[in-house]
Order: sequence, then structure tokens, then C-alpha cells
Amino acid sequence: MAKIIKIEDNMVSIGMPDGSIKVVHRTALDFEPHVRDEVDVFGTDEAPVILKTKNTYAQTAKPVNKIAYCLLAFFLGGLGIHKFYAGKTGLGILYLLFCWTFIPGFIALIEFIIGLTKPADDNGNIIL
Repeated sequence: MAKIIKIEDNMVSIGMPDGSIKVVHRTALDFEPHVRDEVDVFGTDEAPVILKTKNTYAQTAKPVNKIAYCLLAFFLGGLGIHKFYAGKTGLGILYLLFCWTFIPGFIALIEFIIGLTKPADDNGNIIL
């Protein structure tokens, strides 16, 4: 992955993956460059095209309805029902196994408060 390493006046220095440095005019970029931006370099030396890479992160959590999750966490959280609802079956089973100790109930109360304070999206969902 190429990276912007220096910006001087209208010239941008880009460190290439092979260790070389490519210097291009600022007009070859369609974004405002910053040092350490990761970029993709295409084209020839005469007509380079520099695109900023988009950082994408894999979403490991599932969106759930905020109201339903909070109600389940408050009323049935000691049994782990809110974990099953959120798609975390392993944790739900763990809550069921230890529900007799009341520890999952205390944890569920904390998760209820966390669920209440998380901002919901336009559909009323939160990411857990």
C-alpha cells in the first residue's frame, strides 16, 4: 500500500510498496492530502491517478432493536435472553449456566444501562 510521506507546495511525495518514491503534482489527487494517508497509485508517470483508500472494518456485531434489547436485559437478563436476542448464543448459554449465582443478573443490569446510553440509528437499532 502506497503512503503519502511528504507534502511541499504543490508537490506530493508518495512512498511506494517497493521502497521507491513517486513525486506527483497535487492536481493528480482528487482529495486533500495529508501525511500518512494510504493511497492507490494508477496510471503512468505522465498521467498518474491517485485515489485515497477507504478504511473498511468488518462489522462483527449485529444490529438489534434498542427497546427490545433493553427490555430483555432488564427483565430477563439474568437468564441471558438478551444475549440470545443479540445473536451471542455462547454467552446466552453461559448466562443460563450461572443464573443461579445472580452474577449474570448484575452484569445484565450493567448491559441494560449501556444499551440505554448507546445512540440508536434511524431505525431504532443499536450495534452490539
